[in-house]
Amino acid sequence: MIRLQDIAEMAGVSRTTVSNVINGNTKRVSQETIDKITAILKEQNYVPHMGSVMLSGHGSRIIGVVLGFHYAHGMQSLQDPFVGELVGTIQMETEEKGYYVMLIGGENIQNVVDIASKWNVEGLIILGYNEEQYRRLSRKLNKKMIMIDTYPEGAYTFPNVGVDDYSGGYQIGEYLYSRGYEKALFVAETDKDTDYYRWMGFKQAMEKRGKFCSRSRYIVVPGEKHLRLRKYGELLPRFLEARALAFSSDYDAIEAMNFFFDKGIRIPDQISITGYDDSIYASMVRPKLTTVHQDVRQKAHVALKCLMKLIQGERLEELNIKSPVYLVKRDSVRE
Repeated sequence: MIRLQDIAEMAGVSRTTVSNVINGNTKRVSQETIDKITAILKEQNYVPHMGSVMLSGHGSRIIGVVLGFHYAHGMQSLQDPFVGELVGTIQMETEEKGYYVMLIGGENIQNVVDIASKWNVEGLIILGYNEEQYRRLSRKLNKKMIMIDTYPEGAYTFPNVGVDDYSGGYQIGEYLYSRGYEKALFVAETDKDTDYYRWMGFKQAMEKRGKFCSRSRYIVVPGEKHLRLRKYGELLPRFLEARALAFSSDYDAIEAMNFFFDKGIRIPDQISITGYDDSIYASMVRPKLTTVHQDVRQKAHVALKCLMKLIQGERLEELNIKSPVYLVKRDSVRE
């Protein structure tokens, strides 16, 4: 097994310099030397001993990804296409930077504190926390943190990476209204945060010509699948009357399409369906799903980039970074 001293001799530098490059302590190392040592490390497939790295005092090179929920749509959270793509992108880009990803279950805040402290993680990317959970965690844990898709009650006082959920909801509402679906319903699993802002955009679009869009058109369905499908059955007459449903996620939209298919209901002839996310399954389902596209990979990239800046002692120019979204018209809405 190749040693640190062997790397130093190959690069023509001291063992300390190699150690500094491995541990990210490169303020006094030239870029030429960094590139030279990095090339040798890759060529020799050198893997530092984690115990040594953590004891060096220069950081563990571990990034914690906190999942604030064990389940999404009634299944394990990592099975959800959005969560899987987000975490997968973070892992890939983190490893490219010479760091490691540690998944941390976040439903129990003390669990996050214990694991992040024990492993001396350098920073956390947190998905699924609200403002209060963030406050409780930050009071107990002095780590750099980036939130994803978190909405505070007032102005942002913590760094967050998200998308323009309101705009996405508005685009869906405007499109359905233009197609004659003035009584379309909005369907979600919660009535807060991203779902709520998507609903508010939808509502505003439906009301832009002076017609009132009541709160009764915001349908909140259960998180567990069997209860959700039962609810769809109960609401079927109302769905058929509305003729159009805007779902707050592609997963729920596609699940509902399958439910309607089993009931002999034709999409989009009898009910038009839209989703949100533009997951990989949106263009695979038949009919192809009309949805709002958000760049999940870009969201993960920006979150990691912001966290690395904080770890390196830099300041963020803005606390809330919102990426734009856009409507993708396919076949699930009758023209």
